[in-house]
Amino acid sequence: MNVTVNRSSVAAGDDAIPHDEVVEVAPDVPLSKVVADLLARYYLATIVGGQATWILESDRPLAVVAQQWQRPRYLVDPDLPISSFEVDGRGVSLMFRYWLQNDPDHVFDELAAGRRPPRRP
Repeated sequence: MNVTVNRSSVAAGDDAIPHDEVVEVAPDVPLSKVVADLLARYYLATIVGGQATWILESDRPLAVVAQQWQRPRYLVDPDLPISSFEVDGRGVSLMFRYWLQNDPDHVFDELAAGRRPPRRP
C-alpha cells in the first residue's frame, strides 16, 4: 500500500526541496513501525538547540514527535495497522506539522484533551 508522507518546513531554506513522498508498506504494518522507519532515516528536519516539536496527523492528530524525546507519544493505538488510517478510499496520508519549539508535553496534553494548542511560542 502507498502512504503519502509530508512535513512542514522549519525555515525558508528548508523549502528548497519538496518534502512530500510516497512510501510503500504492507497494509498490516503498525503505525508505530511506519513512523519509526521515517524517523530512523531522518525524515524530519532537526533544528539548532534540539527542541523541535511536530504533530503527526492524518484525518486527526495521531502523535507528537519531539526532537528531544527518544520516541513519539501517540494519541491513538500505535499498533493499529497503517491501513486503518485510510480516509474515504483515498489512501493513507501522514503529515508532520512543525509546531516550533513549543513544549511537546503541553502540545500532547492539549491534543489529548481535544484542543489544538497554539503554534506561536
